[in-house]
Amino acid sequence: MRIRLVEAVEGHGEAELLRLALQQAVGALGGYGGLVHMAGAEGLLRLVAANGLPGPAVHRWEELSSRASTAPALAVTRGTVCWSTRRPPARGEAPAAAPVGPPGLDRPARAGDRPPSSTGPADAGEEAVAELPGGMVAAPVMVGGIPVGTLAVLTGEPPDAAAQDFLARLARTVGERLPHTRRRFGGAGPWWQEPAGVREQVVQQIRVGTWSWDLATGRLDVDDTAEDLLPAAGLDPDTWDHRIETWMARVHPDDRPGVQESVATALAGRQPYAVEYRVVGADGEVSWVELRAVFEYDGTGRAVRLAGTVWDVTARRSKLTWLAGLFERHPDPIHVLDADDRVEWANRAARALGQGGGAKVLGQIPWETVPDIADQGRPMLAAARAAPGKAVSTELTYEGPKGERVSWLVRAVDVGGFVATQMADVTEQKAAETARAERTRRMIELNAALIRALDTGDVIEVLVRHLLPMVAAEGLIVLDLTGPAPRLVAVTGYSADYSAELEAPGMLQRIADVVGSAGPRYFSTPEEMEAELPSVAARARQGGKRAWATLPLVVNDRRVGACVISWSAPHEFPDDERSLLGTIAVVIAQSLANARQYEDARHRAERLQAELLPGGLPHTVGVRAKARYRLAEGEEVGGDWYDTIALPGGRSLAVIGDIRGHGLEQAIAMGILRHAALAVASLDLPVDEVMAHLNDAAGRLGPLTATCMLVLYDATTGACRFASAGHPPPVLLTPGGEAHEMDLPSGQPLGQASVPAPVMHTPLPEGSVLVLYSDGLLDGDPRDTGPLTDLVTRYGATVPLPQEEERRDAWLDTLCDTIGGHLPSAPHRDDDAALMALALGRVPAERVAVWDLPFAPETAGRGRALAAERIAAWGLDDLTDTATLVVSELIGNAVRHAVGIGTDVADDTAGHMRLRLLHLAEEGTPAVTCEVYDGSQATPRVRHPLLDDEFGRGLQLVAVTARRWGTRYTEGGKCIWATVAG
Repeated sequence: MRIRLVEAVEGHGEAELLRLALQQAVGALGGYGGLVHMAGAEGLLRLVAANGLPGPAVHRWEELSSRASTAPALAVTRGTVCWSTRRPPARGEAPAAAPVGPPGLDRPARAGDRPPSSTGPADAGEEAVAELPGGMVAAPVMVGGIPVGTLAVLTGEPPDAAAQDFLARLARTVGERLPHTRRRFGGAGPWWQEPAGVREQVVQQIRVGTWSWDLATGRLDVDDTAEDLLPAAGLDPDTWDHRIETWMARVHPDDRPGVQESVATALAGRQPYAVEYRVVGADGEVSWVELRAVFEYDGTGRAVRLAGTVWDVTARRSKLTWLAGLFERHPDPIHVLDADDRVEWANRAARALGQGGGAKVLGQIPWETVPDIADQGRPMLAAARAAPGKAVSTELTYEGPKGERVSWLVRAVDVGGFVATQMADVTEQKAAETARAERTRRMIELNAALIRALDTGDVIEVLVRHLLPMVAAEGLIVLDLTGPAPRLVAVTGYSADYSAELEAPGMLQRIADVVGSAGPRYFSTPEEMEAELPSVAARARQGGKRAWATLPLVVNDRRVGACVISWSAPHEFPDDERSLLGTIAVVIAQSLANARQYEDARHRAERLQAELLPGGLPHTVGVRAKARYRLAEGEEVGGDWYDTIALPGGRSLAVIGDIRGHGLEQAIAMGILRHAALAVASLDLPVDEVMAHLNDAAGRLGPLTATCMLVLYDATTGACRFASAGHPPPVLLTPGGEAHEMDLPSGQPLGQASVPAPVMHTPLPEGSVLVLYSDGLLDGDPRDTGPLTDLVTRYGATVPLPQEEERRDAWLDTLCDTIGGHLPSAPHRDDDAALMALALGRVPAERVAVWDLPFAPETAGRGRALAAERIAAWGLDDLTDTATLVVSELIGNAVRHAVGIGTDVADDTAGHMRLRLLHLAEEGTPAVTCEVYDGSQATPRVRHPLLDDEFGRGLQLVAVTARRWGTRYTEGGKCIWATVAG
């Protein structure tokens, strides 16, 4: 029934509704008294009604912070019924610390909670309330789901669940009826919702008058203060007739019906009268007045008089109008959106945002006009509604009507169920930030690329690829000033004719004098260059450019170069771009200086490497050889090497190797190993012993990885011996066949082997081609020789190896160029590569003579006769005497000091010896090599006998008469040889 009484309130004002609800709440809960608070500005709760409590007792409850722990504040914050023993501090009293421990404190009320006693207040009224045991229970008054106030009762005990439920239902009823109660005319908020500071300021600045209206006679009386307002209504205080009709005639026509209705409503409801309206002066100027009054009644209850206060509120109204106009004219777009995300209000700037300008936005959802912001706007509004009163910010980016990117920084805040948004155009700021970020990114890329650049060509390529796009330039000229004369190292973006003119006599020096002698200069137009640099302006115009930046390149106060960047159209140079170009000039200068140092060091290293490599390969008997050496890209010199060595008896030793890594150390180690191979090969040792000596030499060079391949070819027999120390096997192309990788055993790399490298012996047909290479030839996967073998096969099938030995050099050159041009397939060559191709021929059979002779002293005579006969057949009569003498002495020496082939004991009748004569050219002249084979591996030596010695002069005669002589070991003994030539 109590709730039904509140629901019956119809046509009454807010005050009547709240007063009645408070009376019913106190009565139902049996409380000492009750309070009604309404939410005001600045997060405060303001007291608007009290019941059952003395005036002094409610002073401390007049204004409450919504963040406090009192029951009304908790009810508004939590949106539910709350019980609390906390009281606000009395006037002049500091806030008390929160009590600790009592049940029910600062939480929803629970039956059975017992409150602690209160502390003493400041005066008698407050002291009386403070002595009351208990606390306060409050329920939120909600309108549209938003707490707008509280209904609170001071009780001795925490209410039970039924009492709490009643209070919640009663507060809900108040919230439902509150929007339908009669409000004051004029649109201003209730006085209790105005900030306290504003009320105090108004009281200090305005003069309040009194007035009364006799309802029976219609006479309107005002005091002297109120008479000051009469001129504002166009009335003369001294002559007007004090009639209510005269005053009503001065009320603004639009407000007159509302004023009359408000009088009738107040009279019918026996309520206080409060109204705000406009009056019109004699000159048509509009003023605002506010009147408040109450009806006076006679003994029969009939209203006879209305009396109250009046004051001029024009200044306040003007301020409000000014504020409204301020928001309307605010340059930033402002929107107010309702719960359905529709625009309830928008200022002029916001209304002009639509396509075409001035589009209607009221009543629309923002993303219905701009669909691109839907995914950005919905989360922003949801975040604002999730935290009312707290501003949230986001950035909206979408495509404008002309296709441009538009960016807005939006702040949104939920106030009373409406979300207000303020937008700031940050398009230019975002564009500038994006440009700065892009320029920073490009600068980082430029620095990284310059760090990787090694030589001058690399630096120029980086500038063309990164610098010119960064500043939107088209032309670049770079001079090197480290030498005795300026050197043009780069010109791009200009015609070929203009580029050639730059190298005309004296032109580069003029550019160097102009650019390199001053700081950076910037010319936005040809006229600016003409004014400052008339000596080169005309020539600069001929290049077709219209703006220039000249940058001296200086390192440690030393000029290293000059750079000219140019644009095809006039170009402004803002401060940030000038700063950027100045910084870039320093980076370019350092990079060019480093590149020059690298080039000098690399040039010296390449010269050293070239000196250590063999250069042109020597011709050997029956073998034609060609080689190529390819440097790695962007690396130091490497340690790959190759060589061919002529050996006696128509034999050739080919060697190829690889020192892993790059640098001078590798190049020097390569030279040491190559010359060690030359020295060991001169001893004419077997292949495995040569490799063993190279292994020892590599071991003394320190920690390195070196591979090597030895190929010993005998052109008189076609026999070939291979020994590999971790090196890739050669590719073999046989006449009329397909190229294939040879299946060879491989030992450990040099310097790491503890056992001799395995040796494979195989005969090769005449006309075979061997391709030897290092790992760098097959970048990527050195084990994949398929591309190499296919290339050699196609070349051999297309262009067969010539029969004539003299024509094979050109054939081998083309083969090496073909392989080098097609391999590797990888985009970058990471390792040096050595390539050597050998075309294997034979010594004609008619130029080789071999006899197996008895191992006996008389064999010397037989040998001389055979040798004389064959040398004569070869037409080398001039060499007969010398050759026969050498054969005789070699056979005699073998019989005296060695053993026969196939025996291990000296016996004139055991075993045999072999005599072989070779008709070979020696340094371009006819020559005969005489070889005597025996079964002993004892090394002969030249003796120096006394005059009366009978023996010991044989080898001395050989050494004197022959051009060269020597000894080599064979599988069954040794061979002593000597070459005689004309």
